Amino acid sequence: MKKKVLSATLLLCICFGATGCGAAASDAVNASPAETTEAEMVSEEAAAEYSTPVASEESSLMPIDEWEEHWTEIMGGEEAKADYDAMQYDESAVKSKVDEVIKNSKSIAEEIEGIENIVNSLNGYRNEDLKQQDMNNASAFEPYAWETEMDSLLKRALEEADASKKESIQSEQDAWKAYFDRCFKVLEYDEGSWADMQNSVLNARFLRNRCYILAKTLSDIRGENYELPKRFFMENTYVGDDGMLDISEGMEGGSIAITVVNRKTESELLCYDPLINDNTIVFETTFTDGGEKINTNDGDKPIAGKITYGWDGATLTITESGDKDLPVGTTINFPTAM
Repeated sequence: MKKKVLSATLLLCICFGATGCGAAASDAVNASPAETTEAEMVSEEAAAEYSTPVASEESSLMPIDEWEEHWTEIMGGEEAKADYDAMQYDESAVKSKVDEVIKNSKSIAEEIEGIENIVNSLNGYRNEDLKQQDMNNASAFEPYAWETEMDSLLKRALEEADASKKESIQSEQDAWKAYFDRCFKVLEYDEGSWADMQNSVLNARFLRNRCYILAKTLSDIRGENYELPKRFFMENTYVGDDGMLDISEGMEGGSIAITVVNRKTESELLCYDPLINDNTIVFETTFTDGGEKINTNDGDKPIAGKITYGWDGATLTITESGDKDLPVGTTINFPTAM
């Protein structure tokens, strides 16, 4: 299967089109029952902390463009603009910046904010007129920064946790790594001159989210009050016994691409004009052209449904379908948020 979706952030930065890239076999994310039990990443107690508040679905759903404007207003979204200096993207320079933030931060919340500021500043390379290879090289800084932070958070959590908790913290990390490897095989790009850049962005989003969870773990150990950030409705992945759910930005504005790996089947859904709120996506595989609603799915009729999502996982429900792989009434739970 060819990956058909690209990040709009990247599209804004590079003034030429490119096709997406290949995905590996879908069974790469399927775990046996034994593997699934071993790979539980969040305990029942922790899951309660990560649970997503229930919003009034009917009253708060917004069209995607309105929701993105709302998100920018409450979360901010502008990248810092800095002059490009290739030396600042060397691993040694990036590590020095991360280490300095870790050393000087007075709380875990301040530390995470500091790492975010480093990443936002250095992401200014996307606004520069660079050759594609230079952009590919520069993009590697982002996953490296988050991986450096992740390793540091894990090390401190293991050092500071009670003996009874050390094993579960390490087990959760091992499970995350196994899930990460499976998901990345499905979602990675392997074609096009900017595949390395796309994969760096993909890699970074997994590592960033893992840092948030480890930051929560470490702050709880220390008795600090760190709250997980709001979870964006797309550019996120969820896994469970039946496979994987990924929600990414579509090729065109106002669209999302949903990848569903369910046992041995893999489905790509392109959905225009979904409705969004803090924990719900209502979608349909259609777009409107000249007043006519056109099905973007290969089946006899569009696939429509709902996704509820949050740090406690996601649930996909199909309410309308002409697709044998995702028939009406399908409900799949993906309990682990990546």
